Amino acid sequence: MKTVHGGLDAAELRELGLRPEQVIDFSSNINPLGTSERVRQAAAHADLSAYPDRDCLALREALSERLGVGIDHLLVGNGSTELIHLLARALLREGTTVLILGPTFGEYEAAGRLASADLQRITARESDGFSWRLESAERVIKQVRPNLVFLCNPNNPTGLYLNGEQVEQIHAAIGPEGVLVLDDAYVSFSDEPWDSIRLLQADNVAILRSMTKDHALAGIRLGYLAANPTLIVDVSRFQPAWSVNSIALAAGLAALEDQAHIDAARVVVQTSKAYLYEQLSDMGLGFTRSAANFLIVKVGDAREVRAGLLRRGVVVRDCSSFGMPEHIRVAVRRREECEQLIGALRQVLER
Repeated sequence: MKTVHGGLDAAELRELGLRPEQVIDFSSNINPLGTSERVRQAAAHADLSAYPDRDCLALREALSERLGVGIDHLLVGNGSTELIHLLARALLREGTTVLILGPTFGEYEAAGRLASADLQRITARESDGFSWRLESAERVIKQVRPNLVFLCNPNNPTGLYLNGEQVEQIHAAIGPEGVLVLDDAYVSFSDEPWDSIRLLQADNVAILRSMTKDHALAGIRLGYLAANPTLIVDVSRFQPAWSVNSIALAAGLAALEDQAHIDAARVVVQTSKAYLYEQLSDMGLGFTRSAANFLIVKVGDAREVRAGLLRRGVVVRDCSSFGMPEHIRVAVRRREECEQLIGALRQVLER
């Protein structure tokens, strides 16, 4: 069974007689300003007749300079999803254990199952605001002694963002025999980001970053893994040649030179999120105060509400696959688009 994700479904739209350009996509948590012009130009000038650099050398050098880590600490992948599966293939097998702090991104579980590992979960409760009870989590981790722990921070879909001290608590509970994978996919849009790269002082921490989310590159897929050189070598052994294409490499280099695009998007996220909070409160709906560029909203029957919104040209993420069938996840987009979402949501819920 395929993992459920956000994004437009071409077959679903065709069945409803809708074209993609007729639908506003609130189901994908990407930069609300879309792809920058600088990145578009770089991608357009990529040499399609030449094989891409299979070692992604230029992009790794640029990332190394930006992050302050050695180039041998970096592996570029075809989106962070590829890197999640590569980590699982490198570190898990039958008889090993992967622990997931949920509800969260479905690819962690998918990767663990494909590697035939034992799956353990620590699931946050709605009654706790979808926050994990860290002392309890520490006890479970010490008892289970997992080989691999996946922590999405800020967490998808809840928007919970642990601070550095809290992440270090979890890391300490894992011990030296396990590896903490910290998925930073949404950190660029978080309210008060902290630099997780310092955690790489420990050899058993791996950090995932998604340029797909930061720079709206979902169509070409681009992410990277930062970890100790030995782990990078172990993981890279499972990566196919030319996993990252030339267009992605060109776009990635240009994106790293366009911090202003992310800074502008952060402003949009902050102002639009404040608008959504105000409107959802006025509607009497429960929602999370998210640290990221998305939030979850309690609407009752999420599948039905999603279907009603889609018929009105708005698509959101039904959170049933996260084990949250009463919630939808809403990406934070431009204010005028958020106004259309709120208008459509009022119509659906008033029926």
